[in-house]
Amino acid sequence: MHPPETPAIIATVPSGPEWEFGGHPYGLEPLALPAQWLPRTVAVDPPWIERLCLRLAQVSAASVRDLRPDGAEEIDRLFWFRWITAHQTTFLMWQMLGAILHQGEAGHADDDQLAARARALVCGYSLMLMYGSSAPRVIYGPVIRMPMARQHVNLTGAWARDYSPVRPLIRGKVTLGSGAAAEALRRECEVNEEVHEGIAEKVLSEGEVSLLQSPKPKFRRQIPRDTLMWLYDGIFLTSRAAVSHHDVAGQLARRLHAIFLDVTANDLYPSFAPSAHEEPHRLRTPEVMRRKAALTDCLLEILSFVGAPVIQAHPTTTVQASSPMRELRIT
Repeated sequence: MHPPETPAIIATVPSGPEWEFGGHPYGLEPLALPAQWLPRTVAVDPPWIERLCLRLAQVSAASVRDLRPDGAEEIDRLFWFRWITAHQTTFLMWQMLGAILHQGEAGHADDDQLAARARALVCGYSLMLMYGSSAPRVIYGPVIRMPMARQHVNLTGAWARDYSPVRPLIRGKVTLGSGAAAEALRRECEVNEEVHEGIAEKVLSEGEVSLLQSPKPKFRRQIPRDTLMWLYDGIFLTSRAAVSHHDVAGQLARRLHAIFLDVTANDLYPSFAPSAHEEPHRLRTPEVMRRKAALTDCLLEILSFVGAPVIQAHPTTTVQASSPMRELRIT
């Protein structure tokens, strides 16, 4: 029996290759997260997750053609869905990364498996950066950037509450294990940095700067950082609640499922609103191109973690940390 869901939060794992998110295609769902990461204590619905992954792997573009938007309004909705849902999915993956890093600090018998899971999550984070920013500039400006600026003229990803535990990892200040899997994770973090830099170049027209770098308003007053973090959560329909690991995992599964169907139907860069030509060199390197080509495979790999066994503790410590890293940016 599943634990009861948090009121207003849907954490039910999808059942098959049909759209089950937001009440209609490209609708949104609120997200509930704990104030800090939750330890991973149990696998969620392993047989169900395995069957879902197998069914999704058989989905074709023809079978989900009804998910292709029809008209300008629906295209705008698609890209707004991608922007909000990509951020929500990223928050959830950061939560999972935080739990993995804690497992590493406690010491585990299979550090390679922990590092492999962390690598997939970092790759997923890179892909969410590209997926959420896949709108062409002509759509990105009025549909995404302007509404963000109305919420706060200098909005910045530095206010993202869930990023703090993974900062040292992405910046190379933390190691997890010491073998080939650890090296692959380190390289994945380097690619993530390249993607992060490339996204700003892709979405901004010549002469534009990020919202963080935009002119400060007159009579500007500082407000508490906790207030800014609440503001940031609110923009992405995220609240903080006493949720369980099952709630967190179920909400991640729902978003991965919806994104998988969207990308299968419309591609990362839809032909009806192309923006691949706006990509800078950083987003065209062979490593980044391979990751884009394997986007749905990465989504299935991360989805499989939801139902994967929990890695048991070992009495040695394998994570080493030093200083924190730079801030995120919202452009």
